[in-house]
Amino acid sequence: MIFIAFLSVILIWLHTSSLRFIIRLNKDHTIIEDAQKLEESTRGEDKKEFSLKSGPAVFSLLVIIALNLLELGYFLACVYLFNNLVVLISSSILAGYTVYSLIRFIPNMKRYQSKPSEYLKERTTGLDNILNYVMTSLEIVFCIYILVLAIIEFRLFEML
Repeated sequence: MIFIAFLSVILIWLHTSSLRFIIRLNKDHTIIEDAQKLEESTRGEDKKEFSLKSGPAVFSLLVIIALNLLELGYFLACVYLFNNLVVLISSSILAGYTVYSLIRFIPNMKRYQSKPSEYLKERTTGLDNILNYVMTSLEIVFCIYILVLAIIEFRLFEML
């Protein structure tokens, strides 16, 4: 149970950071311009093609998949531990969105590695931007709910 509370705090921090970045990106478009300048300066004469055999590409893909699997495991553990209808429905929705975002990301891996600013532009416009904002907010609320539920049901303060 302490592990679920610890994961809740970590996920709240990660999703809050993500939400802050989404909000900052929508207000200040110079971030994308700075990313494009950085891309141009680092490219120089070294124009390698993207390959999933390269170290950074494999590492990025593994980290993204590992974080998504950790989040899916968290949702599954919450359903198992709390056996609550609200937790079940919320976990189902959030797990579905996690799988959806992973499925959407994998085909765009090449663009993410070769031109991050283009990928960032695509992800921060239109429906994707609104969906990211809403789902990130819901994940924060869910993690806070699970943290409070863990503290109340399993009396975590008494354990300390």
